[in-house]
Amino acid sequence: MNVACLLVPNFLVALTRRDRPELTRRPIVIGGSPEEHARVTACSDEAAVKGVNVGATLRRALALCPSAVFFPLQESLVAAEAARILDLLQLYSPALESIAPGHVHFDVDGLARMTGVDEQTYLDDLHEAAHLATGLPIHLAGAETIFAAHAATIADCRLPITDSNEFRRDDPYHSRTIVPAAHPQGPNQDRKSKFQNRAVLIPPGGERAFLADLPVEVLPVPPLMHVRLRLLGLERLEQVAGLSLSAMQAQFGRDGARAWELAHGHDETGIVPRREELRVSDEIDLPAPTTLAEPIMVGTRGLLQRSLNRPEMRGQTLRRLDWRIGLESGEQVTRKFVFREPTSDPARMLLVVKSRVDRLQLTAPAISVGVTLSGLCSEYGHQANLWQVGPRRRRELLDAIEQLNAREGQPQVYRIVEVQPWSRIPERQLALVAFGG
Repeated sequence: MNVACLLVPNFLVALTRRDRPELTRRPIVIGGSPEEHARVTACSDEAAVKGVNVGATLRRALALCPSAVFFPLQESLVAAEAARILDLLQLYSPALESIAPGHVHFDVDGLARMTGVDEQTYLDDLHEAAHLATGLPIHLAGAETIFAAHAATIADCRLPITDSNEFRRDDPYHSRTIVPAAHPQGPNQDRKSKFQNRAVLIPPGGERAFLADLPVEVLPVPPLMHVRLRLLGLERLEQVAGLSLSAMQAQFGRDGARAWELAHGHDETGIVPRREELRVSDEIDLPAPTTLAEPIMVGTRGLLQRSLNRPEMRGQTLRRLDWRIGLESGEQVTRKFVFREPTSDPARMLLVVKSRVDRLQLTAPAISVGVTLSGLCSEYGHQANLWQVGPRRRRELLDAIEQLNAREGQPQVYRIVEVQPWSRIPERQLALVAFGG
């Protein structure tokens, strides 16, 4: 087992139902209130059955599913929960790749052996830890390749368990039985414990057999290719693997070759670890409560200079500044500034902040100021002016051209001048004249 995939299906809806268990069977639409001129960001399966889809207007969603419960998109909550999962996985793996909130690929090569347990136990412990820490429906799978692990989590998500402990017959995966490598008792073992309470482990060399019955929609190719595969009668990966590589390439080009390799269980892609974003935060208390912009800007200037003088900021520029002030009433006013070009100049940052603070209307006196610097990167290079700006510029330019002409023995630089702009012959309208002549 080299890699593992953790997936929380329909992450936004899962968060909503975790915090509101009474909505477990209710259709949910996330994106805002039906009265807002906004679009659906996510929806539950119950709403999707009624025709609601991501991207539809909220009014359209209400018309299609009047019984749906509408919720706003809480981006801060989504980001915090996604970061929580990543922090947990970081305790188990040295390399993580976040695909989307609630969807992570991570390296587990040799980690089970280092902890002294078998691979299935390692995955099961991680599965239980993630579920207990988040309270979310966690699906986890491990395999030799990224695509096999990813496909296994998708297959696991689409294996619902009914009260009779049997698979729904309308589910495309109702006939799948995955036997973990560490427990090869056979297909008669309890399916509920195998899929709901345990992680899925694909043994080495078993990738193609596992992928054979999965639908072509699990392939990471454009959706139009999924439709074309279905029209050609190719519904399962086993059928794709049964074709020749040349046939897939001739029909679908590079995507066809990629799909053929994945259907055979071959995947050479690796984990691209996430980069740790450096963020610098600082805050100070104002000498006295104030509603005036000047003392607030003085405090902001001091914060920026102190933050930029930190050792970790040496040689760095930043793209984003999050500015906040705490009010005497306990509220907090925040503003986000994204610079057109990365900068490390506190005067330029202060000018951008001041342009918006001057128009700020505070409901109570400010008592503190804070800043957070993020989006750090290397400084951009800029081409300086070749000639000095000012009255000496033309003289220096003429001297340089005369030097060039003297060295070559004939004019080297020309300018375009109008000769006969009224002429209907283009060659007579303009002419090249030696520069300075």
